[in-house]
Amino acid sequence: MPSIRWILGTERIRYWRSLPIRALAWVLAAAFLSFASVGFASDLAAALRWPFWWVWIAAAFYGAFGSACIIAVIKMPKPLAAAVLLACIWVFPMLTRVGAGFPQNAPATAPALESIRGRLLLEGELASITGLFGFMVLLLFAGTQGVSHVRVRTELELAEKLQQTLAPPLAVSSHQYEVYGKSLPSSQMGGDLLDAADDGTGLACYVGDVAGHGIQAGVFMGMVKTAARTALLEPGSLGEWLAKLNRVLFEVKSGSATYATFACVRCRENGQAQFSLAGNGPILHYTATSKSISQLGMEQFPLGLFAKAAFQSGAIEMCPGDILALLTDGLPEVEDAAGNQFGLERIGEILALNAGVPLAELAERLFAAARKHGPQADDETLVLVRAKRV
Repeated sequence: MPSIRWILGTERIRYWRSLPIRALAWVLAAAFLSFASVGFASDLAAALRWPFWWVWIAAAFYGAFGSACIIAVIKMPKPLAAAVLLACIWVFPMLTRVGAGFPQNAPATAPALESIRGRLLLEGELASITGLFGFMVLLLFAGTQGVSHVRVRTELELAEKLQQTLAPPLAVSSHQYEVYGKSLPSSQMGGDLLDAADDGTGLACYVGDVAGHGIQAGVFMGMVKTAARTALLEPGSLGEWLAKLNRVLFEVKSGSATYATFACVRCRENGQAQFSLAGNGPILHYTATSKSISQLGMEQFPLGLFAKAAFQSGAIEMCPGDILALLTDGLPEVEDAAGNQFGLERIGEILALNAGVPLAELAERLFAAARKHGPQADDETLVLVRAKRV
């Protein structure tokens, strides 16, 4: 097993393990036919002393052994795979012993020689045909299912790298604020974004949710993040910033169904924080003095739907210990078996109960509570901003 995995390599093993059932069936069929030819060739090597029915059993066994090798190497854990291969190898001597027990051929007579010639021809043709068909099936797999799977896997790997680049964990700190953010994609290519930047007067951060998944959404995410990071560093209100971002995204998007929801805040060193929303759910505000949770909501269009759209912003005071939670809809919309959503209220309660812990730990507790409530169905992104006690 180690030698087989060394020959195939880690990346090749990952490729074969990711094959869907339909594509894997082609590979198993090719292995079965190719190895079945060994059964017919073995009888030829044994001077046709096996009964013809036993030849078919041997061919079926060799074919099954070939298929079992494929399954064992690419699908099973190492201990189980080793056990399967050892069991198959152990049966080989059994076939030989049983075959050796058959009586030897009678002295050749003219009719017997003619029968032997016919059987030689038949088994030789069967060995050639099964080997040839095994090779043809493998070629058909490589030209159809194999090519398609390579393309899909390449796209998924690219999408995964895009996701790691565009939505990495955040851990940013300034003199007065600390920010922690994390995104959990529901697939290898999620549609959520998060970012934070220090513009010299305070921290600005956002979460965004791009419509769609896959490479196309990933490319649009890259455009959004580049434009957003550039705009974050410019002076002006968040409403003006969203208007500029909206205009850029409308001009570069590829279809009418492409848009992005946004929630953003800009926290100044004087304790004032601006916030604005574009089609996103409310921002949660934990007030340390009253230990209460409020929702900062704002009804505005998502970004990229219209060429010209006006956006407003609001302002709050951030006191030491206050926390702002920006999140995409995937987290509050987690459903349990009865269809009840996790909800902003429950998230607010957890936020208030754990407001004093490090932000990274607070985020993990929120995600853990969501998983306890129900399975993940959409991308989940959370950014926490806390005013430091200075």
